[in-house]
Amino acid sequence: MDLNIPLKNHIWKIAAIGLGLIISILIIHIMQFINIALYPIDETIVDFSPSVYNDFINDNPVFLIGILFSNLTGSFVGGAIAKLTHPTVTVMMAGWVGTVLLGLDIYNLIAVDYPLWFWLLSIVIYIPAAWLGAFAVKYTQFKQLEELQ
Repeated sequence: MDLNIPLKNHIWKIAAIGLGLIISILIIHIMQFINIALYPIDETIVDFSPSVYNDFINDNPVFLIGILFSNLTGSFVGGAIAKLTHPTVTVMMAGWVGTVLLGLDIYNLIAVDYPLWFWLLSIVIYIPAAWLGAFAVKYTQFKQLEELQ
């Protein structure tokens, strides 16, 4: 007996997006740890004083660019993984990975006094990067099918 659950067809899509989200969060964290390891941070920052950290991020745009790059890469890979995991996940659906990542990042943007350019780029990069990752997978799969025929 087969149960006819209305969301049965969508559960695997949701799971694919969830997997893309989990992997994207892992990639973002790993890349930000690398950014911190490669970029010299003063010992005063380690003790974490909010005013010292605000001065640090305002004086070091290269560090902030590393954070943006990690967010961009994580969102791109998350969208690609969502599309790779389930073939019926569309490019637009992969944008949910970027939307959730953006929602998670909004707290960070509010909590720390980042420069305006960092705010704007942080808000803009997540969803298009996830779409681009899913589109890259779709394009690659299409090219492979085209070569087989």
